[in-house]
Amino acid sequence: MAEGTRMGRDAGILIVAGICGIASGMFGIGGGVLLVPLLGLLFSFTQHRAQGTSLVALIPPTGALALMAYAREGFVSWRTGFLLIPGVFLGGIVGGRLAEKLKPRRMRQVFAGILFALGTWQACSAWWR
Repeated sequence: MAEGTRMGRDAGILIVAGICGIASGMFGIGGGVLLVPLLGLLFSFTQHRAQGTSLVALIPPTGALALMAYAREGFVSWRTGFLLIPGVFLGGIVGGRLAEKLKPRRMRQVFAGILFALGTWQACSAWWR
């Protein structure tokens, strides 16, 4: 890849990351909902590579910083949060192993279906509840 092309791509990734960071801090979304699709659509990452790459960026820095901000305002249910940890931990292991068995196209289809279903549910809930 030419140096200019690489710099442009890197700048694009930094801009996308900034947008995802803002969304993560504001809405608790970023990796799965925004960053993974954008890495695939804008930067030609496979579904597997986009998901794996987003974990590097989002879990340690963004998660910790957003948690501190929300906790400072009293918006954290610590009991529920600690109850979530074992399920998310074990589910992450199982999910990672299942992902290895899916072909990239099927992985993207499943991911898109989940986003569509959750988006539809969220939209209906926001306007009609």
